[in-house]
Amino acid sequence: MKHKEPVALLLVGALLSGVVTVGASEAGSAGDPLIALNWLKNTFIPNTVSDSNDRVDQEFNDLTQQLLSAGASGTELRVKRGDVLWMENGSSLTPLAGGLEVAVSTGTIVDVTAGKELPATSGNVATDHRYLAAEETRAAFSVTSDTAVVRLTGQYRFSPSGETDYNALADALKTMGLFQGSDVPYGSGYELEAAPTRIQGLIMFLRLLGEEKAALAYPGSGITFADVPEWALPYVAYAYDKGYTKGQEIDDKWQVVFGTQDPLAPRDYVTFLLRALGYHETADFQWLTAVADAQNLKVLTDGEAALLTDQPFLRAQVAYLSYFALSAKRADGTLLLDSLTAVGAVDGNTAKDAMNGLDSQRL
Repeated sequence: MKHKEPVALLLVGALLSGVVTVGASEAGSAGDPLIALNWLKNTFIPNTVSDSNDRVDQEFNDLTQQLLSAGASGTELRVKRGDVLWMENGSSLTPLAGGLEVAVSTGTIVDVTAGKELPATSGNVATDHRYLAAEETRAAFSVTSDTAVVRLTGQYRFSPSGETDYNALADALKTMGLFQGSDVPYGSGYELEAAPTRIQGLIMFLRLLGEEKAALAYPGSGITFADVPEWALPYVAYAYDKGYTKGQEIDDKWQVVFGTQDPLAPRDYVTFLLRALGYHETADFQWLTAVADAQNLKVLTDGEAALLTDQPFLRAQVAYLSYFALSAKRADGTLLLDSLTAVGAVDGNTAKDAMNGLDSQRL
């Protein structure tokens, strides 16, 4: 801690001026009640300074915790690549997910969590750290990932970009009952910044087929799975018995290994989409070349095929592909959304309202 020396000087000054007094039993002798110089120098002053510093340290720690606690409240915002949040005097920002970088025009940005000032040059900021704008500060936090989630306190200005709004696509899917969040306590639980798992891809596939309710009510056929938790068992058993998924292998106990928590590759999910659209593996496409085959079938645009080939595959892209698949033509020429409304899996009016509010264009 800083500013400890002045505490000692004040105490010495107080003693020399007679302000501080102690009993004769504390030092010297009964016959000489004056304070012993040796005791004053070696005992009283060091102990008093130490106690004072401890109190200063505790007050500093308490203040830091108050600042951090204050950052736990505020406004939560889901943002997208290229969006800019302008922070000024006393406002704060805490990245909860995704990537951001900061550029400080004037003043100081303080990383309250780490207890240090940021350099004036721009750079990436850490997730779950609270950044506070000091007085006379102007700084721009720019989103560098496809999506991000931030918590804000105080005044800020928002400059939106024209990049793909994966958050809005996820919102529309959720409104239609086709996309749900996890138990993550921020960003509506969407976790668009995370890599999808095979079980998440399978569940989305069954929803796009309009068969989630049938899967949840499925009793199973006696097939046992080595790595499927109880909550996911109806989905996997239903899809396996229907021939929608083959699993990864059969283990030495003759159990099917599905790969529940394994990463979902782009071609895996595109394969699910092509099946949902009524295309047949081998006859219409191959799993190994599913992305290119979907491009040839006009299910994917050139930009989408390039996206799936060149960039990390995240839950954001699952939401994107699922949303635009609703408007894709099935193998028989009908639209996927029409088939979902026909079987009652999606309400037509709800879908229309959710989709009419979006202006996101395909890549």
